[in-house]
Amino acid sequence: MNHLGGHAKVDEQKKKRSVKLQSAVLDSGEKPPPPVHHDLAGLSCTDHGGPSDEIAKEMIYWSDIPSDDKFVSPIGAYSIKRKYLTFDPDGKSINYSEQAASSLHYNDSNTQLFIGGGFNNIRMSMETMIVMAHAMSRTLVMPPSQQMYLLRKDKGKQRIHFSLTHDFYHLEQVGYEHAGLHVISMEEFLKTEAMTGNLFNKATGDVAFPPNNRTNWDGMWPKPLKEYLRDVTLTPLNWTPGSCLVAFPSDDGPQHFSELDEMMKDVNANFPKVQEFINKPVPVNASATERLREAVAGRVKELCVYDEKMQEAPVVHFMCDSKMRVRFLTHFYAFLFFESWEQDLFTKRFVRDHLRYADEIQCAAARVVAAIRDRARRRDPTGNSNGDFDSFHIRKENATVFVATDHKEKPFFKALANHYDLVFLSDFKEELKDVNTNYFGMIDQLVASRGRVFFGCHPSTFSGFIFRVRGYHSQKDKVEGWDRGVLPKSYYYTGKKEKSMYQSYASLQFPYYSREFPISWRDIDKGIEELSAIGV
Repeated sequence: MNHLGGHAKVDEQKKKRSVKLQSAVLDSGEKPPPPVHHDLAGLSCTDHGGPSDEIAKEMIYWSDIPSDDKFVSPIGAYSIKRKYLTFDPDGKSINYSEQAASSLHYNDSNTQLFIGGGFNNIRMSMETMIVMAHAMSRTLVMPPSQQMYLLRKDKGKQRIHFSLTHDFYHLEQVGYEHAGLHVISMEEFLKTEAMTGNLFNKATGDVAFPPNNRTNWDGMWPKPLKEYLRDVTLTPLNWTPGSCLVAFPSDDGPQHFSELDEMMKDVNANFPKVQEFINKPVPVNASATERLREAVAGRVKELCVYDEKMQEAPVVHFMCDSKMRVRFLTHFYAFLFFESWEQDLFTKRFVRDHLRYADEIQCAAARVVAAIRDRARRRDPTGNSNGDFDSFHIRKENATVFVATDHKEKPFFKALANHYDLVFLSDFKEELKDVNTNYFGMIDQLVASRGRVFFGCHPSTFSGFIFRVRGYHSQKDKVEGWDRGVLPKSYYYTGKKEKSMYQSYASLQFPYYSREFPISWRDIDKGIEELSAIGV
């Protein structure tokens, strides 16, 4: 039961999709180019303070696959009317008592502040939203720029409000290059839909305009906007990671969603256990039923259904409210399932190849990696001609060891320093001059990912992403264990059980967010030719 091959529709249907893509973007039929062009395929640091392209290429784990750029999801692909997906960035509510000087500040005294979660939690949630927007053929509306937890260093000296669209990623360029993804700002969405009377209060049916008719919410206290979006959109509160799996069929139509329900019933009849898949990965191109068995093993028995009501909704909004226990703190590959193995692998390549940190961050990391290699090489020019170094993540803050940490006191590491040549990001001020210090956490991750051996902190999502990047590199470089998705030189330094998690293949296990899984990087370049052969 795999309908994606039938996605090559008749000419009339292709024309309908062409009309949809044209009318949904510009009357001219073309997407507007982003203000600044970025080459997503490679990495050039000429405009970012170096290093040379030859040195910088070490950071590249992503690939340029032109046929992937043309792939459009079969779900909703022929809808003429543009539909949207909006979302709240991950976060939590805390009490906040600081007196605000004006409405431009984040709060009034003695009220509740919604503060964003740590950046890696925000990243995980955002990846899921972007993938769902593509899978649903919905225009992705990016949240306004805002302050982020722990990314408010040196306030008054540098920028502390950040946009997920262009500060950390090149999402404008991604949306421009991909036929199946359209990305717009919240301001554009509000001007286009809200201020023209196209959004209605769900309770009253009346036209609803944004609070104070404001369309630009960059840097603003976000609570009024969040509440407004919940009032005028379809907000599926039952879509929660851990309770169900979002499944997309390989062709459009309610009958195909029903087929997925039947498949889930068959799996539940002999519900699989996690132990079945230890060091026994299901082939990435196996049948949908076999892949579904591994995806749900030992964890969920229900599907989240993108039913007709949701498909017809002009705007679907995914909210974040820790008090209501609504939060998308999960990996995209742990929450979403695709009947088509080709689309499943496309999705994982899409995240790998395009949801990577922006050039400025990559280049800063490349300069630091080059400096560490030079230091290690000078200490042992004969035995370490490659400049190999190891890396270590401390949460909280006779080989060269790079320590990724937010711990501010170096004496904390005195015991390690007695045995190793420790280096920290703060030791590379020349390489990092003019770089916003709020980017240092991402740079830490990229530098640590290039260590010969890496020791991470469990259950840190910061360390988790380092493991995933190392997984991507392992596939590209075909290092030992790549075919099984294992990482022989990657460890946790805490817990006997956790220490060697990445030494063996394991299927998804709760809590999903606390680590990464080989299913996100193992053999994901399979099926490129099959996907490119599908009519789009």
